Amino acid sequence: MRRLIAAVGACGLGVAFAAASGAAPPPPAPTPAALAEQLGSEQFAEREAASAALERLGAAAIPALRAAANGSSPEARDRAQALLTRLTRQAESRTRLAARRVALEYRDVPLGSALNDLRTRTGLNVTLDPQRVENPLRKVTCVTGELPVWEALDAFCAAAGVREAFRADIDVPKPSSMRRGFVPPPAAPNADAVPVVLIDGAPEKLAGARGGAVRVLVLPATFPGHKVTLGTGDLTLALDVTPVPGLGWQEVVGVKVHKLIDSEGRAGGAGTEKNPSPTHDPTGTVVFARPGVALRFDANGNSIPPESLPNTRVVAVPLKLGTPAARSLRRLEGSVFAEVQVPNQQLIVVDQPEKRLNTAFEGPGDVRFTVLEVKAAPGPGGLGTVKVQLEHPSDFGLNARRRGFNNFGWPEAPRPGGQGNRVEAFDAAGNPFPMSTSASMSFSNDGLVLTHTYTMTFRPGQGLPARLAVVGPKLVTVEVPFALDDVPLP
Repeated sequence: MRRLIAAVGACGLGVAFAAASGAAPPPPAPTPAALAEQLGSEQFAEREAASAALERLGAAAIPALRAAANGSSPEARDRAQALLTRLTRQAESRTRLAARRVALEYRDVPLGSALNDLRTRTGLNVTLDPQRVENPLRKVTCVTGELPVWEALDAFCAAAGVREAFRADIDVPKPSSMRRGFVPPPAAPNADAVPVVLIDGAPEKLAGARGGAVRVLVLPATFPGHKVTLGTGDLTLALDVTPVPGLGWQEVVGVKVHKLIDSEGRAGGAGTEKNPSPTHDPTGTVVFARPGVALRFDANGNSIPPESLPNTRVVAVPLKLGTPAARSLRRLEGSVFAEVQVPNQQLIVVDQPEKRLNTAFEGPGDVRFTVLEVKAAPGPGGLGTVKVQLEHPSDFGLNARRRGFNNFGWPEAPRPGGQGNRVEAFDAAGNPFPMSTSASMSFSNDGLVLTHTYTMTFRPGQGLPARLAVVGPKLVTVEVPFALDDVPLP
């Protein structure tokens, strides 16, 4: 009892002291909904503070931002939409780009056998260069705990005495036969189709981010892809951005530098770079060019295909140093933005299609969808009909837009299923509406647009489909953050 009285007395003294000193308990942290409402404040400082607080909350702020993006305040809508796009992309990126983790346990296993097992378990597109590995049968011992796949590869290389060979260019498959006339230059492969090649030698300790499914490395200082303009602080740093196969990786669309501190402690930032001019070969005449590639013809009029193409894993990032003579970066932070293709996404949804005839609906990836006809079954023996038209870029068109012409000759990595567009029907409850489908197909004159006309029939007694949906692959932008210390400069 005395202890209880003493404790109560101490609490009373504490309360009395807090009251006497004027101290008050800290106010509760504002909820995401309150912060989202503050985005429309009349005070600029309050709007900025709310934006920063919501960004710190990350994915937890997404529901409140979705509500604010549909609110009545134009300022709040604009800020909420911008934050929603950024936070949604970051949340999706963490989910899509999470790395598989593996534990290695190789004890006196031949190098080639161990590498085959590593490739199977990690999914990495890794191989040995037979010309630069003296003995692929030598024994390897490598035992680790669970590691992300790219860190596991580093551990394996250190144990096996092999290192990665980095190349600015990649070889082009030789054509099986030569024909007179125009042969378009081959398309560069996606980055996940360019193998990681290992050769004998001690691994280099490169600054990089290896914790996710996409590895970001600063390439060695001797790599030919770096560019330095002496005395100006202008520098183009070559990064190796390599995704694990199977992500649906398409290409890097940009790199944003958030923080750059050189070895002298001075801050720098991102620079600018123009597209490289096409190369010229005196043995032929340049008649068609795109950045990095020139097509030539010989004296007989036969096209001369290039022997190599720029490595699509290599990304050039222009920087501006605060100290032009700096030899290293103390800190480099940024994000790589890339497009990945996600299969089986609803691209366009049309409710009550019988009321939306001959109206073109547009979806992502330049997809257009038109409902041409919806008819119920005329009687017990008849069939109902739905006729639609679906237009989208052809594979040739997509590759032509992204990298120039494509001869479909590169041995690309296997693609996941669900890459094509299709039309699905549903009843009012959201269940699949059974129909039989026949289709016809045509190309535009330039081959860049593909048009499908689908005629779908259904039996009487089912009513009409309540919803039609175009389902197919969708390009999604993902963000790969990196934070690197002690980066040597070329």
